[in-house]
Amino acid sequence: MATAVERTPGRAGIVVTGVGAVSPAGLGHRALWDAVRGGRVTTGAVTRFDTSRHPSHRAGEIPRSALSRLDSLVPPHRSLAARCLAAAAAEAAHGAGLTRTGGGAHTGGLTRTAGFTRTEGGARTGVFAGTVMGTRPVLDHGITSAGLTAEGTDWAEPARLLDLVPEVVPVDGPVVLLASGCSVGGDAVACGAAAISEGEVDVAICGGAEELSQEVFAMFTTLRALAPDVARPFDGDRLGMQPAEGAAVVILESAEHCAARGGLPLAVLLAHGAAADAYHLTRPRPTGDALVEAIGTCLRDAGRAPEEIDWVCAHGTGTRASDGVEARAIVSALGGPGRRRPAVSSLKGMLGHTQGAAGVLEAVVAVLAMAAGHLPGNATLRRPDPACAGLDLVPPRGREAPVATVLSLAFGLGGGVSALLLGAAGGDDEA
Repeated sequence: MATAVERTPGRAGIVVTGVGAVSPAGLGHRALWDAVRGGRVTTGAVTRFDTSRHPSHRAGEIPRSALSRLDSLVPPHRSLAARCLAAAAAEAAHGAGLTRTGGGAHTGGLTRTAGFTRTEGGARTGVFAGTVMGTRPVLDHGITSAGLTAEGTDWAEPARLLDLVPEVVPVDGPVVLLASGCSVGGDAVACGAAAISEGEVDVAICGGAEELSQEVFAMFTTLRALAPDVARPFDGDRLGMQPAEGAAVVILESAEHCAARGGLPLAVLLAHGAAADAYHLTRPRPTGDALVEAIGTCLRDAGRAPEEIDWVCAHGTGTRASDGVEARAIVSALGGPGRRRPAVSSLKGMLGHTQGAAGVLEAVVAVLAMAAGHLPGNATLRRPDPACAGLDLVPPRGREAPVATVLSLAFGLGGGVSALLLGAAGGDDEA
């Protein structure tokens, strides 16, 4: 087994000060949290393109009502993912108190970005974003029965995904786009944290974005991985995943910088672990070694014991192979004689798999779960897989409980694994 483990040094004292989201639940982090807390399944019939040749016709689309409101919040752009990322960045920056507006109106937790003039305090701001498909789904509009019409080769350039962020939040630092598979959201957060630790930026806009596409549907059809009805992570009768779209952003700063400008932290980034599972292009190693390594890195770097983890926000896609591997890895890393069973749930039964956005969307939910004292449930769980006996699978409606520490996991095709460890604001780790 060949596993490369990466550590991001000096994360102590890095705080989350703003969150933003656009998801199948709608615009803004409030819509996202309302859906998650209510256990509402937001996937449904695909309207964007023809799915008649596919075994499933469901996915997580951003609601049409949200799309019409999105037009009033960000500048026009041919890439929906670019517009969603900009909207999420604007919401997060405004919530963090990092921008001034020219009297813009608030809409569903988002703020019209026209009139943003500068970042408060003159902080150097960088962007660190992840994606799987980038702007490639724009070419779907040119697909006809006769083939692909000319749509302009520039739309195959992933960097176009970041076109709008500097238009809605002033950026004067590095702009980095990552494409490390479905673990990329966690990688983007880690990259931003490292830039803060190294003094490259004062503020890191860390995000992920994805647009639903025909290519993704075709790929998962080929892999026989699409669920016919809903995704059922960790269920004994699970049949596959459902792709989805959206964007999310978390704003990171050092605790010192946040305090100096009078900001209020929402959470603390305690640690990040990453590993490469050199096993198979589309399947994780059955033993889950890379996941165990990434979780162990988080615990060691944060100085935390396994029993201190209040909630594991699992990757949990609903596929037959990966959920079992993840369950075994979580039990191996956090379980054991005399320890409580780890409380585990996946959001993908409600939201679908937003791929490049998933890791950051789940980090946003982790921050909100700690603030609310609520463990999100496995909304579509009916019959827990016996292989998950070592886990405390949170019931579909969730559970009211103190949530001080959250471990958020992600992995993807190609073997990339990412783990984020987040703590509640005001804890011992906050400077």
